[in-house]
Amino acid sequence: MTDKNAVVLGVSFDSPEDNNVFAQKWSFPYALLSDPTRAMGVQYGAAESTEKGGYAKRIGYLIGTDGRIKAVWPKADTKTFAEDVLARL
Repeated sequence: MTDKNAVVLGVSFDSPEDNNVFAQKWSFPYALLSDPTRAMGVQYGAAESTEKGGYAKRIGYLIGTDGRIKAVWPKADTKTFAEDVLARL
């Protein structure tokens, strides 16, 4: 995504080690951050609380270079999300 001056990050509630295994197994091409306390997930609306259990909601954000949220996809569709974001860049 360097040609668009963008960085793609994923966030998971799994441990860094589990994220590494996932990334290697599936040839995940982007950095995958770990949020095992779910604090980031709560802040961004992907989790209701920091309590364990349940899955993260698939939410997508486009954050500008100024640190402000430019777009939100409350139900990001993994099949179309890349195209959705590219259309907004």
